[in-house]
Amino acid sequence: MTSNFFQPAAALPREARRFWWLAAAAGAAYAVSLRGAPYPDQAVAKVFLCVMLLFAALYHREHRERVWLCAALVFSGAGDVLLALPAMAQGFVLGLGAFLLAHLAYFVLFWRVRRRWSQVPAWHRVAIVLVWITAALAYVMYWPGMGELKAPVACYVIVLAMMASAALLADVGGEWAAVGALLFTVSDALIGTTRFVGSVPAQEYAIWILYGLAQLLLTAGILAKRPGTDVRASGANSGSGGSGERGDGGEGGEGGEKSGDARCA
Repeated sequence: MTSNFFQPAAALPREARRFWWLAAAAGAAYAVSLRGAPYPDQAVAKVFLCVMLLFAALYHREHRERVWLCAALVFSGAGDVLLALPAMAQGFVLGLGAFLLAHLAYFVLFWRVRRRWSQVPAWHRVAIVLVWITAALAYVMYWPGMGELKAPVACYVIVLAMMASAALLADVGGEWAAVGALLFTVSDALIGTTRFVGSVPAQEYAIWILYGLAQLLLTAGILAKRPGTDVRASGANSGSGGSGERGDGGEGGEGGEKSGDARCA
């Protein structure tokens, strides 16, 4: 990992940088606000991270990737809102579905630009194996507490592992997307732990910070300039005529419904 890993914004299209930084600021502000959670309009405050990243994504020069990235961020934002509405009876299941669609969008995006196995860095290969082993072990750990959610959670775990694997295979700028995908899996693993197993110290902050960093790094990795990207984009333009849950700091542990997870309320 080179030193420029810690400067993801510098690799973005100039127009997208301000929105990426605004997204980072929104995510940090929301993390601070968790001290007073739950609070009115928390869902609105929570969704600003994905909204700002969505504006940044609109400046991506690769049209097809832009569509899938925007879809992933829209579904992620919807999941954030749904998981921040504890009064909604099916909020967790609907939020799970929204994030499953987000992971599928990311998967399609990364799978389209995947590398051959022989071209994948060694640590990426090791990480892919570990992702699937960890996914299986996590599901076994969640099993006693899942009740009727065994099938939906199984689907989610598989799709999450698929997304992370595709990100590790993808030929995109830098290591940002690969690290972001792995952070996403850790954040979701903590959600599963707090909902189906038991509380984790500082879970609200840990889950949200990992999730926020994941979205920021995934977006940076996709938007980062790549050799030949501008050429392909300009050619495309000329050819077309120029055109436990993500808990938000609620009290944890009451029957598993308020897990204290920072990504839902």
